[in-house]
Amino acid sequence: MFKKIIQYALPALLLFVFGVVHADDSLFSTNLYAKFHAGSCTICHDFFEKDKNGLTFTTHKKRRDTNRCITCHKTGVTGFEHSADWFALPGLYTSDMDAKTTCEKIMEAMNAAFKSKPLLAKEMEDHLLADPRVLWGIEGATPNSGNLPRKKKETDMVKGGMDEWKEQVMAWIEGGMKCE
Repeated sequence: MFKKIIQYALPALLLFVFGVVHADDSLFSTNLYAKFHAGSCTICHDFFEKDKNGLTFTTHKKRRDTNRCITCHKTGVTGFEHSADWFALPGLYTSDMDAKTTCEKIMEAMNAAFKSKPLLAKEMEDHLLADPRVLWGIEGATPNSGNLPRKKKETDMVKGGMDEWKEQVMAWIEGGMKCE
């Protein structure tokens, strides 16, 4: 009996452990998918999506004029140099997308089909590691990350801080930005 356990269970256990320890960080689905779907990201990306109960149809229903956003989301709250930057690109990706679709929509928005790999990599790195809208959603990335008007704070932030975010983003970019 013990011999059978060692013969069958041990190799399966080792294969499982080896697979977990050596997950492919170059795949979008390994680390980044879950982070792109943190509430601090999807609350903005779902903003104009009626079927996702986006804020423009719920709590911000009476404030649909986008010129009014900067009335509450001021530089002092968000930390953005220009408070008008308080917008996520509508239709970029939404909370109901799987990893592959999320990644493909991001690539489409970056016009990946019309860029060399090095140019796309540089633009992706600039966007994901320096864009104030992205940094706002990462726990501890800036002093204003997660800040909302009326001294409220987003609670579902991208976890792990800036160091982990940068490490995972760079692994994906340097691995060829695979949408798997």
